[in-house]
Amino acid sequence: MATTAPHRPAPYKPSWSARIVDGLRYGGGIGQWSWLAHRASGLGILFFLVIHITDTFLVIAFPYTYDHTVALYGGVWFDGKYYWPLRWAFRVGELGLIASVLFHAVNGCGVILYDFWSRGTLYRRTILKVVQFVFWGLMIPATIAVLLPLRHPPEGMEDIQQPLKPSLAARPSPGAPQQVSPSELSK
Repeated sequence: MATTAPHRPAPYKPSWSARIVDGLRYGGGIGQWSWLAHRASGLGILFFLVIHITDTFLVIAFPYTYDHTVALYGGVWFDGKYYWPLRWAFRVGELGLIASVLFHAVNGCGVILYDFWSRGTLYRRTILKVVQFVFWGLMIPATIAVLLPLRHPPEGMEDIQQPLKPSLAARPSPGAPQQVSPSELSK
């Protein structure tokens, strides 16, 4: 009589969401969170560079659009009016950029220490604590410096609240004779 091999059950394979949750639950401690924050800060810097290159391109291609983009960063919307939530949002974004660059730089120095110093792995936890201390020691004053000007609206808002494209009628044509009033002639 022929016997058949017993059927083996398929091995358990967790879903992608379960693997992400398990990855975040990993008990690697401060080193794992430092690694994750280093990668996230690098992506934040990359995101900023893409935006920066795009808006710098506008200087050459579309100067009026660039001027409006700079006004947008200052809190001026498309209608030419100042909106404080817009200004706050861009300032918080600047703060995120500063935090990303600062953490990436300080943590990178820590990575260099325990990668190239022969005894660096023995002091890994100490190095990571020093990285945190230096980061927060620099980030707290930077946060105050970035957020403190938001207490008051910026001065000179009337200078940047202009239409996106100035009308052609407002510009004098080159070589056109200037009109002089009679009162200016008598001076």
